[in-house]
Amino acid sequence: MPGKVILVSMRAFRKDRVISYENGESLRTGNLFLVFCVWTFVLLCRPQDLFPALNPLRPSLITGILTLSLVLLRLRELRKRRLFEEQQVQLYTALILVMIMGIPFSLYRGLSFQLVFTDYINVILFFFIFFKVVDSVTKVEKILLIACLGNGLYSAFALATQDLRSGRLYFGSMFDPNDLAFFAVSFLPLNLLFISRGRPKWVRMACLASFAAGILLIIISASRGGLLALVAGGALLLFSKSRVMSFKAKIVFSVFCMATLVTAPINIERYKTILEFKEDYNVWDETGRIEIWKIGMRAMLENPLTGTGVGTFSEAVGRDRDRRKTEVRTWQAPHNMAVQIGTETGMIGLVLFLLMSLNVLRIFGKVHARSASQGLIRISEMGRAGFFGLFVAGMFLSQAYSFYWPFYVVLSAAVSRVYLKEKKTLLPRPRKEIKRLPRQIPLTPQ
Repeated sequence: MPGKVILVSMRAFRKDRVISYENGESLRTGNLFLVFCVWTFVLLCRPQDLFPALNPLRPSLITGILTLSLVLLRLRELRKRRLFEEQQVQLYTALILVMIMGIPFSLYRGLSFQLVFTDYINVILFFFIFFKVVDSVTKVEKILLIACLGNGLYSAFALATQDLRSGRLYFGSMFDPNDLAFFAVSFLPLNLLFISRGRPKWVRMACLASFAAGILLIIISASRGGLLALVAGGALLLFSKSRVMSFKAKIVFSVFCMATLVTAPINIERYKTILEFKEDYNVWDETGRIEIWKIGMRAMLENPLTGTGVGTFSEAVGRDRDRRKTEVRTWQAPHNMAVQIGTETGMIGLVLFLLMSLNVLRIFGKVHARSASQGLIRISEMGRAGFFGLFVAGMFLSQAYSFYWPFYVVLSAAVSRVYLKEKKTLLPRPRKEIKRLPRQIPLTPQ
């Protein structure tokens, strides 16, 4: 009987710790997290594209400076969080060092220096501040909700313009149709975290609308890579064990996707070329993507340690064609994240990129299988599907230095840290720390 009482007490203790943990036992950072959320919205969702009047105000710069200022003011508190305790942070730091070390050997030193220290510096600062500030399940969910709402808003604006050219959707000057599909598919599964029961009604409706707008945007963009990414991410959700989607939800998801394919004004002829890839110019033409990737790999092998320098892929293509004296002398983008990183940062950079990408899937898979926190399990399941879709789409796009790949890398690092904290919280204390219970004295004489 006493053994059963102790066992029940231990279970209750574990349950209480999990509940307390999910509510967010995290570092108190005051208004820093709020300002960081605003900065996240500006960087990931680009409201200046939706409202051009914001451009002169430089919202990204202003919110970034404000966030960095608050970080410096609270540096003493933030030091309690070790920056390099997670492997993902170590690998990302190594990639940055490789990028910097390659500047003196770049084909275009001025461009590489500018891209690393003026353009990409925002991504670097976002990565490390994210890891310092986002340290609980509650904070992770808030960041993901902001990303989903911003993504849905951007998708809705793009669809509302109805700017169809040659059967493809265009919006703004930042993204072409392929980039629009990449942007939408990157956050699409995360919406499913917030449409289940228990969430506020407005959140459920907003994320459901965001999910629908994202699928519609991917299909209307006529991006073949985006469609493949949607199919890959959807297959992972449908055919893997889920803690978020019930069997009925999976059926509804499948029917909705099929209905969108049938009713949306899509460019059927363009999608048919996926099945006729041997006739596609990307396979056999000098300007096709396969030939571009070959040029990039040759450039990487010629510069295995430092690469050609950040932002110089097009320069490497042009020089390669000049050297071979081809009829086509066009300088072209890589259209592949891995090839882009490998060419511009060398073999070391490529290995780091692939290791971090594999770690994202590994961390999400491990946490999904082993965590006691329902919040972490759900985040990991949808995060894995979202990153898988992003990676598939990225194999056809020049998005190696965008915010979206590092976002998932640091998200996985934050999830891993919170999971390790959970494990330490739920581990039983060593025997020597458990005090022996006093011997019970019988109330009645023997």
